[in-house]
Formats: sequence, structure tokens, C-alpha cells
Amino acid sequence: MPDPIIQVEGLSKRYLLGHQSSQERYQSLRDTLSRTVRSAMRTTRDMLSGRQLIQGDELEEFWALKDVSFEVNEGEVLGVIGRNGAGKSTLLKILSRITEPTQGKITLQGRVASLLEVGTGFHPELSGRENIYLNGAILGMSRAEIKAKFDEIVDFAEVERFLDTPVKRYSSGMYVRLAFAVAAHLEPEILIIDEVLAVGDLVFQKKCLGKMKNVAKSGRTVIFVSHNMFSVQSLCTRAIWLDKGSVREDGPVVQVVRNYLTECSAQTHERIWDEQEIPGTDEVRLRSIRAISDGEDSLFSTGHAVKVEMEIANTGVTDEDLNIQLIVHTDNDVVAFRNGAADVSHHLQPLEGLG
Repeated sequence: MPDPIIQVEGLSKRYLLGHQSSQERYQSLRDTLSRTVRSAMRTTRDMLSGRQLIQGDELEEFWALKDVSFEVNEGEVLGVIGRNGAGKSTLLKILSRITEPTQGKITLQGRVASLLEVGTGFHPELSGRENIYLNGAILGMSRAEIKAKFDEIVDFAEVERFLDTPVKRYSSGMYVRLAFAVAAHLEPEILIIDEVLAVGDLVFQKKCLGKMKNVAKSGRTVIFVSHNMFSVQSLCTRAIWLDKGSVREDGPVVQVVRNYLTECSAQTHERIWDEQEIPGTDEVRLRSIRAISDGEDSLFSTGHAVKVEMEIANTGVTDEDLNIQLIVHTDNDVVAFRNGAADVSHHLQPLEGLG
């Protein structure tokens, strides 16, 4: 059995966070000068030793990743999911050799191309044409190899008209189109893609997903981070769920995504507003809203009925004039469902203290 193309063993990343001391509200000039001198000495010492530069008087340890281990085989498409701050971007930066781990080891077999944010690896003063050749050289490709793929890259990115314009003048959409086209077409063994694809329009996102499927079918390895669970399930065969810097679950993509969504939805099925924050007008306000699924678990899915209960404070509108409508949006702000309530008069109760 061949060795995995990516091996991650006991990976951890620690950051030191600086905070200003709040023990004394008023300080003398001597204390201020003394603190400034100590800070300057510490900064100089950290610069000379290559350590992280810290601002502030008090230090706090923060582990963005803690003892993460997994393997990825050649040709596998791995999705990495989790909440904001779970450690996804930190993991990709370490895999892309942008930052060093605090502990652990990573073994990569082959060339790596990464697209972690708009314009990663681009020089803003160079033209699109020059950046294509620059990125290819960074990946270790010869000029002949880059030239063979050049027309295909330009055609995919749809930036032929601006090819000789410095990329600093590109819009964010043009930037990301060209960056993705370069990363996907210069044939690295490992392709790492972060949420950056959300910058492009819907047509471009579909185009990128199609290209990544073709990349995976060609035997290359893809690591894909996204909050769009539909994209993760359509592209990936396996998923890793990161939670507070650790691997919560590693397994088939359908199973991991379902467990992740179940936990997320279980925490967001009900919303009750405080008296001071109740949304609405002086006449009608929404006290609370709650969704209930008739499925086996708390995850909403097609094929199961969903009941939505709302508690409304009506202080100035007659029952005949009240019309309630429920609109459900997707993550991309597309209206997925719209419905109106026929008769809600028997649910209405006045809210004292409002109006």
C-alpha cells in the first residue's frame, strides 16, 4: 500500500496574545516610561530570536490547534468543516508552509498549490501575465510547462482583456478568478482551497467546483475548506470536523456533515428576545420564534414537515390587518421557501409595557 501523500502527526499551534493591564486606571509618567522601555527591550529580543512579536503587558496562551492527526491518500478529496475560530485556516496555513507549527510534524509528498485568500502569491505590481509565470516558477514548473497551460488558464479566468494590466487594479472577482485558474491548472499534486471561492459570483463558484472535481478525477489531492455544506458534500468523499482546535470527527462526508449540522441546528432552533431587544414596531413585536422538525433528529431536511411557532406582541393592530409571512433564506441569501399564515388571531396577546 503506498504511503499517504499528506501525513499530519500531533499538530499543535500556539499563539501568545497580548493584553493591556487594567489594574491601574491612572499611572505616573515614570510608570509609563518604564513600561515603554520594557516593551521595547522585549520586542528587540523577540526580533533577534525570531519569536512572535507581542503587544501588551499581559500575555495569554491561545492554542489554535491542539494535537491534530490525520492522513490523506493520493487522489482523495478532503473537506474540512467547523465553526469560525475552530482552527481551519490555521491548519491550511501550516499545510501551505505559511506558518510553522508549535508542535507536531507534517509530511507532504509533491508540489502544493494553495488559494487561502484573494491574491495569495501574487505580486500586485506585476501584470496578470507575469503573475501566471511567477506562480508557475514558484511551483517548480518550467517555462515550457507554464506556456502549454497558459491559454487554458486565461480562458478559465476570463481576464484576457486585462492580461497585461497590473493585478493591483483588478477587482476582487478578477483577482480570485485568475488566482484559482493558476492554482488549478498548473497541476500541483496537492491543491488547498479555503473559503475564498465565496468571493466569486454563483456562476464562477459552479465553474470552480466543476474544475476541482476534474482535478480530483485526475488523481490529484484536494483539501477544501468551506461553510457551504452543499459544496462540501458534492465535492468531497471524506470530511474532518474541527472543533476548538481539535478533530471532533473524521469519516465519510455525509455522516460528518450531518452530525455537524445536527449540533449546529440544535443550538439555533429557538430564539427568545429580551424586553429591550424585541424586534418590530410600536404596534407589533416578535417575542420569540421556535422551529420543530418531525424527523428523527433535530436536523431539518427535505421530506420532513417543519412547524414554526412564533409569539407575537400585538399592541396596536387589529386582527384583520395582521398578516404574518415566513421566509427562509439559504446561506447564499436565496429565498428557498415563502409561506403566509392564514389565521393567527387566537395566538395574539398584548405585551404590557410596550407601545
